[in-house]
Amino acid sequence: MVTRLQQVVKGAALNFRRTPAEISAAAARLTAREKQVHDKVAAQAQPTFANTIAPLARLENASGGEAALISFLQNVSTDKQVRDASSEAEKALALSRMTSQMRSDVYGSVKKVLDDTQGLKELAPEDRALAESMARQYRRSGLGLSADQRAKLEHTRKRLIELGIEFSRNTNEADGVELFTRAELAGLPDSYFCERATETVDGVEKFVVTTKYPDLVPVMQMAKSEATRRRMLLAEETRCPENIRLLQEAVALRLDAARQLGYKTHAEFVLEENMAKTPDSVLEFEKDLRQRLDVLADSEITEIEQLKQ
Repeated sequence: MVTRLQQVVKGAALNFRRTPAEISAAAARLTAREKQVHDKVAAQAQPTFANTIAPLARLENASGGEAALISFLQNVSTDKQVRDASSEAEKALALSRMTSQMRSDVYGSVKKVLDDTQGLKELAPEDRALAESMARQYRRSGLGLSADQRAKLEHTRKRLIELGIEFSRNTNEADGVELFTRAELAGLPDSYFCERATETVDGVEKFVVTTKYPDLVPVMQMAKSEATRRRMLLAEETRCPENIRLLQEAVALRLDAARQLGYKTHAEFVLEENMAKTPDSVLEFEKDLRQRLDVLADSEITEIEQLKQ
């Protein structure tokens, strides 16, 4: 029989008015709950699906929504203190998840459930698949490595979390800015210019346009000038140059982490959990798809070029 949740978990409401203190408290509550459940699972004398796998799955189901909501505020809040608190909460939650996934005592309980072949046979297919997937996740977190190797992998993954948070913060906080005359913004409605900041350059009034979506999208969709659209696209695509260094470091660390776990590449590590399974399958699919679409793409490009004439 498939294990069911005891109760329906209600989705948390997206609250844009959460204060930094409330965000920090929510993150602390989630990490404490996570530790409590993992401690209880690790202490099981006779691990079973019901007292080991199911509680871990319920924890993920119950906590995932709220964790996503408090992390989401860094992307949308107009209050920098809220954005910073949300970013720090995401970091704390990510580190907590990583630590939990690398607990050998919890993995020991999960593994005992998998080692009980008779008990495993008695599980419904869905429950058995869940138990096997959970054990695989622990192995992919380094639980098959020695203590020294796990410590090295943990250091690598902590740095990757830090890089990801810094990368996102830079992207959220940095905006490109371009100045345009009214003529250069021909095609935009009058409402676009209401209360828009202006600057005077060499005696000419110019409108301030940022790469924030409410500024960027209307220009890209409605501006008649190709040069204007190109400038805005370039401003959007080249902002946050400081992220180049972070991305380069992250790519190197991802490869290092994958190799520590016995994979040739990061792609091989990631795709193991996906339908494609291997990088070769993805490349073959992409090659086949490109060949099928090339003719249609050429036709559409020609049509678009004719529309621009």
